[in-house]
Amino acid sequence: MIKISTRLVILIFGYAIKIPFDKRGYLQGKNEAKIWAKYNKYCDLAPLVWECFGVVCQKRCSKLEVFDSCAVTELKALISEFNIDNCDLYNKQNWGIYNGIQVLLDYGIDEKISKMY
Repeated sequence: MIKISTRLVILIFGYAIKIPFDKRGYLQGKNEAKIWAKYNKYCDLAPLVWECFGVVCQKRCSKLEVFDSCAVTELKALISEFNIDNCDLYNKQNWGIYNGIQVLLDYGIDEKISKMY
């Protein structure tokens, strides 16, 4: 399966490979690596396998059927970079299930990136 936004996402062999199309996509990839390194022990984030030149490889997660929006409030309280108005954390498609837990799939956003477009 292939999905496109600011990055091309290829779902293959249990992994999601995110390839940036533009500067915003590149910055999102770099930021996902920083967020993962800083918060993965405390927050429910899709597991990051590696990041290189803005290209990200994550473990593939299952599709989320029911979205618990309380998770957004919790993440915004735990991750200061997410405490922004213009973000898509409430978008159900940015969430998935990994090991039975609701996790955020797309966590490369911050205030600077959210204001780029």
